[in-house]
Amino acid sequence: MELQTDLAALRETYQKIMAKFTCQGREPEAKERLRHLFHNQMTFVSSLAPEPGDWNAWTEECIRGADWPGLCRVINQRSKSAMMPVIYGGYTYEKNVHCALECLLCGNVQAMERILPPELAQVQNCHDPFFPAAAHVLIGLWYRDGAVLEWAVPEAERFLERKKSTRLEKGMVSFLLDLVSGDVGKGGEDLLAVCKGYPRDKKYVLGARPFCTFAHGLYCLAQLLLPEDTFRALPMPEHKTFLPEFALWRREHPEPDRSLWFRYPEDMALLNEIYAAPPARLVLWAPDDQKQEWLAHGVKWVDGYVDELWAMGIGKE
Repeated sequence: MELQTDLAALRETYQKIMAKFTCQGREPEAKERLRHLFHNQMTFVSSLAPEPGDWNAWTEECIRGADWPGLCRVINQRSKSAMMPVIYGGYTYEKNVHCALECLLCGNVQAMERILPPELAQVQNCHDPFFPAAAHVLIGLWYRDGAVLEWAVPEAERFLERKKSTRLEKGMVSFLLDLVSGDVGKGGEDLLAVCKGYPRDKKYVLGARPFCTFAHGLYCLAQLLLPEDTFRALPMPEHKTFLPEFALWRREHPEPDRSLWFRYPEDMALLNEIYAAPPARLVLWAPDDQKQEWLAHGVKWVDGYVDELWAMGIGKE
């Protein structure tokens, strides 16, 4: 298959970034170079990823060939781009519910505490009303925190009354509430609503047959949280955006292969190491204690990740 991604252009961008590196002598030069990759103002690490069209084609290839381990590898690597820390911070964590569901789809449960830490329960003011409604219930479920669920459930129920929320958003929040109540009958209906509401123009466009990663992530979440007998009573949605064969395979393979699907050439091998590493731990801060407006602390988020990567041996020459 011919790549849409222009490797020469990626290499040129990468080289331009590194050409602006100046060693300050505060750390080992190789570590400063690694930090520069995340601190530079030219482009983000995530923008050095393959084109969406290539990810779509690889996804479609895996589905056609029933290559379920390959599908996990494709989704796992693609979702890593959305989890890369960025120096400007802000409300970038608002995508983390979607990222968390894709992590669960791939069996990457270790990423949950990194991208959806308990501290996110403090977040109330967001640009996207979906995030607190879904994230707070998900945090309460994942960490089995009844105190959080006590107020997160009514908050989510109020979200469902909003007229501007999409069918996809309401389906996802409703399914999380079904996990709280243990109502798998309604859970099946809401999982079907997620599939029906999945927008064709968001992430995966497989001709006329999109693949709803979020529904699969929710299904995997149910397997992790519900008693086995209860989970097996949860009906799979009968919809073209849901892959029942893949779902059955994942039920029997809790730790699928998550090795890199796409590998960068040798002169960009540092990116292979970064993409193979766990995602960064989110760091929050409230610039104004009075407003209690929680943001991602871009500098600490990035620097903490660089320190962790370095401790893992990534970037060392």
